[in-house]
Amino acid sequence: MNYEIVELDELSGSKSTIYSVIIEDEEYTLFDSFVEENSVDHPDEVKLIVNKLYQIGHNFGAREQFFKLAEGKPGDGVCALYDEEDNKLRQYCIRYGSALIILGGGGPKPPQIRAWQQDDKLKKEAELMIWISRDIMKRMQDGEIYWSKDGTRLLGNLKISDNEE
Repeated sequence: MNYEIVELDELSGSKSTIYSVIIEDEEYTLFDSFVEENSVDHPDEVKLIVNKLYQIGHNFGAREQFFKLAEGKPGDGVCALYDEEDNKLRQYCIRYGSALIILGGGGPKPPQIRAWQQDDKLKKEAELMIWISRDIMKRMQDGEIYWSKDGTRLLGNLKISDNEE
């Protein structure tokens, strides 16, 4: 799968760098698509999520308390952004300590399910982030993607193509 990791300048700040992913030939990031898909049915929740991400980037960093950890496989950093108790939206991401997160997609979690694996849309979004996390880790081990000296940014080849030789 081809994808690009892009920084979201409007959300990133001095406390945390926030990225999202553009898949293949898509026009928008996974996060932009999440916002677009959910703005009509859940406008207040989308506003809360965007505001929380801004606060993470500019004021607090990606502290554990803002996330439901271990949504993916052990050690992959995939988590969900915590929301208010009555809210329905789940936003999946990869968290690298307090300094950096990569936003994926998500959607509403129906009240009758307990886990993302029970909903086709949430399963698709979470599994995509699990795959991306695994791919990024492999590319970090290979030295293709690496941390900035201050540990706040990803550097290297952030435009991933399966066709590379």
